[in-house]
Amino acid sequence: MSVRPEADALDALVRQFSERSSFVRELIQNSLDAGAGRIEVLLSGSDESLLIEVVDDGEGMDRDIIERYLLTLFRSSKERDLTKIGKFGVGFVSLFTLEPTLVVVDTGRDGRHHRVVFAADRSYTLAEVDTPFEGTTVRIEVPIQDGKRAKLAQEVRQAVHYWCRYARAEIWTEGDSPEWGWELEEVRYSFSVAGPLQSTHEEDGFRVVMSYTNDDPPLVGYYNRGLTLLQAREPAVPGVTFRVEARVLEHTLTRDNVIRDRNHQAVLKKVDSLAKTTLRSAHIAAIQAAIEDRDAQRHAELLQVAAHADLPGSLPCLRTADGGLACLDDLRPGLLRRLFSQEILHADGPSPLVTALTAAGRIVLSSPPRPEVALAVAHGLGEPVDVHSSWILPALCEPHPLVTAASGGGLELVAADFTERGDAISGQLATWQDEPGSLEQRTVQHLPPRRLGTVLICTAHPIFARLAALPVAIAAPLLRHTALQSLGREGPMSALNLTALLEASP
Repeated sequence: MSVRPEADALDALVRQFSERSSFVRELIQNSLDAGAGRIEVLLSGSDESLLIEVVDDGEGMDRDIIERYLLTLFRSSKERDLTKIGKFGVGFVSLFTLEPTLVVVDTGRDGRHHRVVFAADRSYTLAEVDTPFEGTTVRIEVPIQDGKRAKLAQEVRQAVHYWCRYARAEIWTEGDSPEWGWELEEVRYSFSVAGPLQSTHEEDGFRVVMSYTNDDPPLVGYYNRGLTLLQAREPAVPGVTFRVEARVLEHTLTRDNVIRDRNHQAVLKKVDSLAKTTLRSAHIAAIQAAIEDRDAQRHAELLQVAAHADLPGSLPCLRTADGGLACLDDLRPGLLRRLFSQEILHADGPSPLVTALTAAGRIVLSSPPRPEVALAVAHGLGEPVDVHSSWILPALCEPHPLVTAASGGGLELVAADFTERGDAISGQLATWQDEPGSLEQRTVQHLPPRRLGTVLICTAHPIFARLAALPVAIAAPLLRHTALQSLGREGPMSALNLTALLEASP
């Protein structure tokens, strides 16, 4: 058994603070408890030490508060006593992770002023002094080599910015050194989250800001009086990133998490409810405004994160490839589509295919990078299909003498144009259709049927242009054979047949 249980208890509390810069959060929290409106964290250096001062304009402490709360964990150098753990003491001991050689606390209240001096062994002296003090100043002298001084100073600076960025008080920090210092700066950040639309709700002891997000899990933050309790990625409210400040939230004794108690669950329940009501309503209204303003960029930003917004199925919010609007209900498959196909058609802009599909009653959404397709997929409305890779619409042309000459023997060839008429036939010399020039679903791998229908010849193809320069008697059978070969109905023309063809020509 230890002969110094009080020292062991103090050592254990000091060790709980794994980050040596955590002390600055604890001291600022004490200042906020004292009603401070302005807090300054000032750093300066000497040849062998770093001096850290935390100065506030709060109401200060009288002797009773000092003895009952600040000194509860320490032994008096005169009385060598040990009292109970107090409200301020647990956080105050965090500064001893720095292993300071000297800590001085100057504070005043009700016209009386006191100074507490802690030695390196954590013993203290408490005395009333004549020097007037306003608020409380904590001075910490840390022995540290010159090369490590800048590192510790920056750690303290970053800790203030991380832990205290939303505090309900003015917080300033300054580094007074030509080598590693910085000018007096205010630590103030906008209480906001990343997202195209933020919804804010505030009431006594509670405020939250939130937005929809595609991050999985989302970034969330928990705060008490603006001090950070925890920032982490967790699926607290699926699809929603938020920062919530609540009076009832508390950090764990180790200061590395928020206490997951009944209060925490109540806060999350409230955030979830607000996300389903105020955030959702604001998001829908913003989408409608973007549509009315014809702001395509804003509209796309809002749709990008709308998968969790539970948009009304009747809301016309999806841009179509022809520049119109569609709603989610328009994409919900009926009985026949459920039986035979379920797909989301999309294209990157207007085209004859898009026009024909739209006229046929199909919805063709605007392609990525716009988010309509991703939103429809997220709602389980089918698999995305690019119309140009799966549909064809050959354009019939005026009859061409060479095409007419190549017809016969039960095979009809028709002049056509395949340019921008579907990737499934783009670049081909020939394709087939039962109804020439009709809108038809076709994949690149689609094979011709056993009974070949009408063969369409692309008169814009380079091979056709070369054949058209030959005498018709030679070009017509070559065109016929090459077209059927491209469709898998003929093999390569033999040298014997080619010779016979050439000899038969005039």
